[in-house]
Amino acid sequence: MIGQTVSHYRILEPLGEGGMGTVYLAEDTHLGRRVAIKFPSVNSDSHDYRARFLREARAVSELSHPGIATLFDYGETTEGRPFLVMELARGRSLSDVMQKSELNLPRAVEIVRDIATALVEAHARGVVHRDIKPSNIMIDDSGRVKVLDFGLAKQLNKDHVLSSEPEAQTLLSTETRSGVVLGTPAYLSPEQAIGGAIDGRSDLFALGTLLYEAITGRTPFAGNSFIEIAANVLHVQPAEPSKVNPHVPKELDFIAMKALAKKPNKRYQSAREMIADLNAVKEQLEEDSGQTLIKRSPASITAHSKTLSNLSQILQRPRIPISYILVGAVVLLIAGVVGFRFLRPAPHTPPADAQRWYDIGTNALRDGAYYQATQALERAIAADDEYMLAHARLAEALVELDYVDRAKDELLRVGSADRARLASLDSLYLDAITATARHDFARSIDSYSRIAKQTGDNEKPFVLVDLGRAYENNNDAKGAIQSYTEASTRNPQYATAYLRLGIVFGQQGDLAKALSSFETAESIYQALGNIEGRTEVVFQRGALFNKRNKLADAKTQLEQALALAKANDNKSQVIKILLQLSSVSFDAGETERATGYARDAVDLAQKNGMENLSAQALVDLGNSFLVRGQPAEAEKYLSQALESAQRAKARRNEARARVSLASLRQQQNKPDEVIQFIEPALAFYQQGGYRSETFYCLVLLARAKLQKGDYQAAQKGHEQLLQLAHAANDQSLLALAYAERGSGLVEEQKFTDALNHLEQAGAIYNAEGPQRSLCNNLANRSDVLWRLGRYDEAQTLLAQAEAIANKPGGELKRLSAELDLIKAQIALSQGRYADAKAAAAQALEKTNKEFKNLATTAKMMMGLAQGYGGAAAAGVAFVSAAFNESGELGDVSELADAQLALSEAMLTSGDSPGAAGNAVKAADVYARLGQVESEWRALTIAAQATQNLGDKARAREYAMRAREPFSKLEQQWGSDNYKSYLGRPDIQRLRKQLDQLSGPA
Repeated sequence: MIGQTVSHYRILEPLGEGGMGTVYLAEDTHLGRRVAIKFPSVNSDSHDYRARFLREARAVSELSHPGIATLFDYGETTEGRPFLVMELARGRSLSDVMQKSELNLPRAVEIVRDIATALVEAHARGVVHRDIKPSNIMIDDSGRVKVLDFGLAKQLNKDHVLSSEPEAQTLLSTETRSGVVLGTPAYLSPEQAIGGAIDGRSDLFALGTLLYEAITGRTPFAGNSFIEIAANVLHVQPAEPSKVNPHVPKELDFIAMKALAKKPNKRYQSAREMIADLNAVKEQLEEDSGQTLIKRSPASITAHSKTLSNLSQILQRPRIPISYILVGAVVLLIAGVVGFRFLRPAPHTPPADAQRWYDIGTNALRDGAYYQATQALERAIAADDEYMLAHARLAEALVELDYVDRAKDELLRVGSADRARLASLDSLYLDAITATARHDFARSIDSYSRIAKQTGDNEKPFVLVDLGRAYENNNDAKGAIQSYTEASTRNPQYATAYLRLGIVFGQQGDLAKALSSFETAESIYQALGNIEGRTEVVFQRGALFNKRNKLADAKTQLEQALALAKANDNKSQVIKILLQLSSVSFDAGETERATGYARDAVDLAQKNGMENLSAQALVDLGNSFLVRGQPAEAEKYLSQALESAQRAKARRNEARARVSLASLRQQQNKPDEVIQFIEPALAFYQQGGYRSETFYCLVLLARAKLQKGDYQAAQKGHEQLLQLAHAANDQSLLALAYAERGSGLVEEQKFTDALNHLEQAGAIYNAEGPQRSLCNNLANRSDVLWRLGRYDEAQTLLAQAEAIANKPGGELKRLSAELDLIKAQIALSQGRYADAKAAAAQALEKTNKEFKNLATTAKMMMGLAQGYGGAAAAGVAFVSAAFNESGELGDVSELADAQLALSEAMLTSGDSPGAAGNAVKAADVYARLGQVESEWRALTIAAQATQNLGDKARAREYAMRAREPFSKLEQQWGSDNYKSYLGRPDIQRLRKQLDQLSGPA
């Protein structure tokens, strides 16, 4: 298998092999990480190995603990061979460490304690391992312990012991009247040895055996055969460990012998109880026992080998002449062929009622009506629980609804199906649907393509729509359009084909073809009296208009869809439409109405127990408050959404909530928390192939890097965004990428380049962007223009932005405050100190309690306006408060700005020492950040303050240093922008001071 790719895992090399199967090192080609991928041995019985793998998948998927190897994925090859994808546990096995006699007593106890800690998690989840042994324990280079191989695990609250298991060298199965013996002989508990009932205490017996072996160097239950070992487990009391290794203290004797008690009720009753005793004795060992290594007993090794060798001989030894065997083999072969033909189970045929509900559910799936699909498919399963295609389709619908755990249960059920009972075409369908539910869309395309070649004319259009959906999911619009077009050609009355065509044409930006397809689909649904189908068409048309920023058309369509959904009492459609109407209202600047729609959606979803849609609506409601500038309300609803999604294990909604909370933290200038929220969401979106969502996560990460002052990392992130947006040919993503790069260049004070990027974003926003994005773009461009001394242009854009931000019923509170701050900065630059003070006060009133970074900037502007306006003491007080608050925000550049503002205020108040010290510190930060415009201003103020102190030499030194960054401005910005910058009144005043202190340039 080396070099092959299974799903999206490339097989690199084998890691280990046993009778049960093989484990390979593989690379996840989606995430670029190394994993362990486990296949059953090729000669394993199909039903047994599938059951075993499913049991392991179920068991490990329940567990989350650093001491247990994580299950990443479960799947099947194109030949139907199952596999598990696990965390790659690097290091050495405990058996290897013990074989090489590398353990001392404290380390042995520590390892056993760590294994017991992992068992606490497993037992708490009702999972018993049943095969604890040294070869199933991995120790990495840092000494951390991981428990591997839950292939024999039993879920006490879910599964029953199977009636058979594959035989192997390390896994011995013997049928008894009482049950089944599962485990490795030397580590079996007495109840396992007789096939009796087991629980977590059986694992503690095995752990006691492992402890005994680790501290003495030999197994407590040696023997030359399976029977002899089992007899010793059942009847022989091993010698106390201290009799074998005199360094073992009596307290450790007690722990080992209690764990090895024959009767479960005499053992430790929980792993926690055993851990408490191990911790107590470990402290004593670390003080008393030194570093004596435990030697491995050769007899112990030989006994294990003999047991396996004898068992192998029993299985391999011929009992009758070879000629008899050959004749018997021929007879069995003939009998097998005949028997297969006559005894093979007939293909499963679902009853008519189940088939009817299955067809309804499948059609709903193709239409994108996932709640309706779920309800219909559940009724199909209720009518026939053995209908595996219904289970698979239900898993597909549940994945779309973000009910991942429920989908996983359905997939596990499908994976254990007897394929012999399925018609060949149904088996292919099962492969295709399962692949879709697992997001293995390439495999889904392959399976549906094969199905399409085998189906007749009547069924082919339906298969072609399934194939088109697979292409859609795989971001192959061309393949999707081709499939949907062929489906509509073969059956011109198949509305779903036209509906899907409309959606894909819309995604490709072909509005005319999209609307034509929607019109055809709607007319067919209307002729059929299918209100749900018609509602879906109108909804999709409205969503398309919303994306194209045709907000009036979008609102008309969505209101019509809402009326249809309410008339049909389709609550899931009502909720979906309300959320889209909320989005349209936001983009139109009607924030109050948007919040109302989102509230209605939340109330309806919660009232009807639709937890998935409730979490989705809570995110939208939280976002509505975020946009309106009410962060406390936003956090309340977003936190509720996150808790709801985590409770329901709805990972897509959890990721959405995380992204919105990260956006909130970004507005609050908390870049470290942005990263904490965004990284799990980014991993989820990248793994699932969510292009737009991944893009926005990368946007927030780049913003966090900017706030931390890591401009190089931010620039790298912005360049990645531009590449992704161009590759996707998505105008909305491209506008956002240009806007983000522009903002980054503003931080670097490369204002001309920044303006170019912001103008490219603005051109897209003007054509088709949402109002709040346009408003933000206008504000950013205005901010750059005034800094370059282009006041008139800045004021024009500022007025346009204010019209959007302060629109009645659609106020954008945060943006409105930002616009007030730009007005204050312009007034301050022009020497209009009263106007600057008024604008800063207005901004402060809007932001004081909710947006600390904006409030800090407002206080800086207020203080400088007062200082330059004659109220020097009040000015210093305001700016000092701003400086202290900036230190809590974590934005390096903003802190330097506050320190520079403080030096200016101090200079106006006559505090030259304070002014000089703060200006120099700010200049050092600006130099490190490469902000040459701020650096020359800071050094000039430092020179002026030092001159006031009478230190002319130092003043000239600072002035000459200021000349260097100042000289770079024209090269960076170009002659025209440089000249307009020099026309600013505040810059003229400062440059005059520089010339006086250093001499003309």
